[in-house]
Amino acid sequence: MSILEQLVSGLTLPNLFALLPELIVLITALIVFAVELFSKSRYLISVITTVGLILAFLSTFIIKEGDITFYGLYVIDTYSLLFKAFLILGTLFVVINFRSYFEAKNTYYGEYYYLTLFALLGTMIMVSSPNLVTFYIGLELSAISMYILAGMFRKDFKSKEGAFKYLIIGGAGTAIISYAIAILYGRTGSFDSLEIAKQLSSDNLDYGIVGGLILLVIGLALKASAVPFHQWTPDAYEGAPTPITAFMASVAKVATYAIILRIMVEAFPFVSKEWSLAWAILAALSMIIGNFIALRQDNVKRMLAYSSIAHTGYIVAALAAPTGMGFAALIFYSLIYILMAIGAFILLSGLEKTKGWTNHINDFKGLAKKNPAVALAMLIFMFSMLGIPPTVGFMGKLNVFLALIGSDIWWLAVVLVVMSIISAGYYLRVVIYMYMYEPESKVQHNLTVPEVITISVMAVLVLILGIYPTIFYGFSTLLSSVLLASVGR
Repeated sequence: MSILEQLVSGLTLPNLFALLPELIVLITALIVFAVELFSKSRYLISVITTVGLILAFLSTFIIKEGDITFYGLYVIDTYSLLFKAFLILGTLFVVINFRSYFEAKNTYYGEYYYLTLFALLGTMIMVSSPNLVTFYIGLELSAISMYILAGMFRKDFKSKEGAFKYLIIGGAGTAIISYAIAILYGRTGSFDSLEIAKQLSSDNLDYGIVGGLILLVIGLALKASAVPFHQWTPDAYEGAPTPITAFMASVAKVATYAIILRIMVEAFPFVSKEWSLAWAILAALSMIIGNFIALRQDNVKRMLAYSSIAHTGYIVAALAAPTGMGFAALIFYSLIYILMAIGAFILLSGLEKTKGWTNHINDFKGLAKKNPAVALAMLIFMFSMLGIPPTVGFMGKLNVFLALIGSDIWWLAVVLVVMSIISAGYYLRVVIYMYMYEPESKVQHNLTVPEVITISVMAVLVLILGIYPTIFYGFSTLLSSVLLASVGR
């Protein structure tokens, strides 16, 4: 039997049913592409995208857990399924607000829809990747789509500048990750996370392993916009259309946190002492730099961009405590950050449609007197990001704090508390301008039904989960145990 015959005989048809959510998203993207090409019906494009995302979300509940397809390159477990459900749901809440925003800005293009779906597909591939090659494919599909989305304000200089920086620095991050994967493969002879783990321990570290791990951490930190690899984030977030910023800050970032945790736990469980210290340093820098620079911002959208850098610090700080409690804290914070980020940025996008609105802090003066419901929602999101009870943001930071204390990492726990206090300087500033100043104009802000639904759902969930976080924390603990069960398998 020839080599070719041996290869062909070993090939079997992949389990496509395990890929049902991904296939639905892919088919929806292709249908939207065709409709945009031949029909350009804005209503039809919105409906197809919404229906496709709803079907993809529902399909995550009928997939059999434990399936492995594409010859071990793709895994379907509780961890990936739950994250996919949240990523799809987050994208749905963002996409339903596209049409009204882009029509108001006179920049409506059908490309927004299918590029967002391709970016979502990339994030879904990432969270199901037990293999560095699969992870890389998902990362690139997501990243390339978002490079284009960030620059879709074609006549706006800030949009083009932000997209260019995102492309160049993001491309550098991709190159670093590629080199890291190549080094790790050269040292271990495998791209599979579990196979890599079998060959690594603190006793057999060499320059190849250390170099590959350092480059991988740097590349992942850049994608998560951790300091000092955060330079692309403020300009990309500020210049991108605000609903796209909501997608980048929530869905794309949370997928990055999910794959960081998966790779660290599955591929490097026996060298956790080394990578936990690296993430602790990156977390501290992100919290300090992100919060202090956010204090100087007068543009609220840019302020939230630096705030997202600080939140990256809060989230990856949990990696400094490489225990089940630390991993559960990271998962919990990642999931609730979707709610806060989408709520805040979609609220901004609704306000931006008002003539003369620039997202400057002065625009928020007297908002509570003109639109009390909008101001209340913004207050809830600001309080949650700050970490004031009874919002869910408080529970997120508390879980990370307790995980750090439980691992005796007091210095990072102190940094987290102090930086959270400092962040009050810019979060409460928005609240003060809304409630303690007189409005400078009498212009009313008319939000559309999808915007009202999105903002209301996110605000209500932020409060309910802050009062009763048990369900979400139960999910987080379950996902943490799923990852830990794979160690040494």
